[in-house]
Amino acid sequence: MDVIALDGVAFRFDREPILEDINLRIPRGSFTVIVGPNGGGKTTLLHLILGLYRPERGQVRVFGDRPGSHPERIGYVPQHGNLPPGFPATVEQVVLMGLPHDHRHGPLFFADERERARQALDRTGIIELADRLYGALSGGQRQRVLIARALITEPELLLLDEPFSNIDPYGRACIYETLDSLGHELTRVMVSHDLGITRQAVSQVIAVNRWLVSGDGPTITDEMLALMYGQHDQGCPMGQIILGGEPVAHDHGKPRP
Repeated sequence: MDVIALDGVAFRFDREPILEDINLRIPRGSFTVIVGPNGGGKTTLLHLILGLYRPERGQVRVFGDRPGSHPERIGYVPQHGNLPPGFPATVEQVVLMGLPHDHRHGPLFFADERERARQALDRTGIIELADRLYGALSGGQRQRVLIARALITEPELLLLDEPFSNIDPYGRACIYETLDSLGHELTRVMVSHDLGITRQAVSQVIAVNRWLVSGDGPTITDEMLALMYGQHDQGCPMGQIILGGEPVAHDHGKPRP
């Protein structure tokens, strides 16, 4: 069963085309990575799935319904967390902030809610940090706390927008290990502009740069590279994109023949 389905979707912002003719299927339990250059429409695609934007054309379905129909079934980790690094709260308190607003009881939480927070921290491998101050953590640890915050509601779909931004290589490896360990009961969709993050655990890679190209497994294909960065010279090694003799970002163009 497909958790996410997009058919013929187009979206404009201030008359500027951002996405065109997007067709996509993301099956239940998969781990999908969406790659592409900055400004190519990756975050816009997530916002359409979340129901924050409405397409100009086409149809978006999440769990078979219109986006936004089942917020309790979706966990979301935005690109820029809404908590400053020095936020004066413990890790457990930050995770508890992921509970729905109608479950808040001021500064107090029930024992079962605190247990849910501890379980979310355990799933992300940082249960030992529960009583530490959020602001005292490394960037990678803070990002894993935000993933735990998104998991406290036990969602079926987890959306992550650039979780590796400003994270050192060790922190990236820890975050990736966390995402790998969440299991097939959770559908994971992660946006990244880093082509080096694909691994065997990834079910599929999708390239977005106004248009969309999908593939099978964790491989980034020549067609994806052409969409993202321009024509792939057949005479150069895989991964070297040549446009006018220099690696240059292609301006939202379709893959060239």
